[in-house]
Amino acid sequence: MKKLAIALAAAFIAVGAAAQPGITAGLTSTSTDFNEAWANVNEVTQYHVGVTFKLPLPLGFAVQPSILYNVKGATLEDTATEGNLKSVDYKTGFLEVPVQVQWGINIAGAVRPYGFVEPFVGYGITNEEKISNFTGENSKDAWDNVKNRLEYGVGVGFGVEVLSHLQVSVRKFWNIGNLYDENGETFKSFKEAINKGAETVENGKIGGIMASVTFLF
Repeated sequence: MKKLAIALAAAFIAVGAAAQPGITAGLTSTSTDFNEAWANVNEVTQYHVGVTFKLPLPLGFAVQPSILYNVKGATLEDTATEGNLKSVDYKTGFLEVPVQVQWGINIAGAVRPYGFVEPFVGYGITNEEKISNFTGENSKDAWDNVKNRLEYGVGVGFGVEVLSHLQVSVRKFWNIGNLYDENGETFKSFKEAINKGAETVENGKIGGIMASVTFLF
């Protein structure tokens, strides 16, 4: 048992020594189409920032968990009975923990293109709304009454790592499952909490595209 404890301690020390800490930041687009996201990049107001740790593994694999503050948004629009357009633009800030599982090829020790899968979980901690001609449920009240602000989902993407220190990556993500519930009623997204009768909820799935720049120390 003592030898096993020593071996495990040595393994943890080795893992800690091999892991590269870093900082990461970038844009989070509400678009789910790469061409559309690129065309409207100047209009993106959502973002993410945080810390990350890369752990190289054999056979070209690596695991890279992060802790992010990720601001995601969406627009709910509908036509009121008077013919006026009503809309709610909201941005929700999540404390998010994504874990990238990467696979790539190191080319001459200088460039490493890689692909990855990234499951994530998060918790909503901030919310901001801009309301125009909106006559439905008060969005602030809906947010305040949300009891479970947990989110979870998965992302898929690709990136390039230069000189083992600079990463540039792009990924598409999907929120899956139910995100919120209020008083026992399950909502597939906060958009439903804002206006239960909206016809533009699109099955409650929230997704988007994230572009990130990461510096590893």
